[in-house]
Amino acid sequence: MSYQPTAYNSKQFNPQPQPKKSRGLMAKIRKRGQVFPFSDANTSIATTALKEQSPSILNEEDAENDLFWTHKKVQPYTFVAWAGFYLFLVTMAKVVLYVIYPLQLFLSVCIWIFGDHGVQGAFTYFLTTTIYIALPAFIIYAPIFIINRINPNINKDQLERWVARKKYCLNRETGMVTLYGAGNRKIFTHPFIEFDCILASNPNHQGLLSYRLMLVHRYSNYKYGVNIGSLVGVNAPVAEYHRLWNMIQQYMDVSKPLPDIPMLEPFRHLDPTTAESDQQTNRDPRYWRNMTDEAFEAQLTKIAKEQEQNNIPASGPILNIFAEA
Repeated sequence: MSYQPTAYNSKQFNPQPQPKKSRGLMAKIRKRGQVFPFSDANTSIATTALKEQSPSILNEEDAENDLFWTHKKVQPYTFVAWAGFYLFLVTMAKVVLYVIYPLQLFLSVCIWIFGDHGVQGAFTYFLTTTIYIALPAFIIYAPIFIINRINPNINKDQLERWVARKKYCLNRETGMVTLYGAGNRKIFTHPFIEFDCILASNPNHQGLLSYRLMLVHRYSNYKYGVNIGSLVGVNAPVAEYHRLWNMIQQYMDVSKPLPDIPMLEPFRHLDPTTAESDQQTNRDPRYWRNMTDEAFEAQLTKIAKEQEQNNIPASGPILNIFAEA
């Protein structure tokens, strides 16, 4: 991997133009909230964003292919509406074909040998089971079987277009932020440094505040922003959103190693800055993955308490990214 000239570097960047004041009601609404400044990111992490990445999951076969955090980009996705239901049907079909149908075949043999209906009865039972149970299950399971067994090298991007929809992409290699719409259509792509990170809050029906942490393009009036706050949810403590923004900045900043978080551990040796840093610090390359799930949960709890109780700053010193007026 090699960083592109457009990659974000907190030590070397072109000062940004001062933003103009928002005009129009909708523009003001879209950019309403607390603006988190750019900073010289520290090592604080949002532990809320890590809880679902336990070692048992990271150590599963082909787990690296399912991670939306890599050394190159953060690119979460969601399944299309029908895909979740279809995958459920595929699971049920697989159970039918590999468990239930063989049992039915065994029963048909038992009917032939021990039953009173003879060969005709056994054949009728076999035919009924095949037509009404095995055949529908095979029709449902066949596409997945073909993809996984007959053509394992099917184009991944093509498969993603069928069943998944990209939300956004934060690209460390290029320094670009991309937002996707329906059909994985690009809505916009701009350099990371051109975005404001805004924490917006709204009361829910119970009167409690719900939060959204958005990347909003500073120099445009797009209808949409990049909802990075979904990584920690809508009800996290405010400090967690600060730490998430810090973690995102560290991730995008090629002058710093990747954040030391579980889902990035398999890729640390592939990132030049991170590999050099880990060699200097003699970091255990399987620090997270060698933990038990219980030890992992305990470590996250310990980190969260230390960050809170020791008043560890949620981010580093503020970085002035703007040109002098």
